[in-house]
Amino acid sequence: MMNRTEITAKTLAVFSNIFGKEMPLSENSSASDIDRWDSLNHILLIQELEKVFEIKFDLFEIIFIKDVKGIIEYISSKIER
Repeated sequence: MMNRTEITAKTLAVFSNIFGKEMPLSENSSASDIDRWDSLNHILLIQELEKVFEIKFDLFEIIFIKDVKGIIEYISSKIER
């Protein structure tokens, strides 16, 4: 089982791969802070997170996740089950 620090590090690495390494990211980063975080890249992000963490996101829940912290919390809830 991963702890929150490990989940955060892996999640931020996926964000960097999808949106570019030059961008500073934190748990407080949101879709409004990231120019390339559009609907297509959101899908690519979710697909990559599903692979990395070996989980499945619920379609109805991911629509409302608009920030890094929300994604980390969602992943944490899936892994702790």
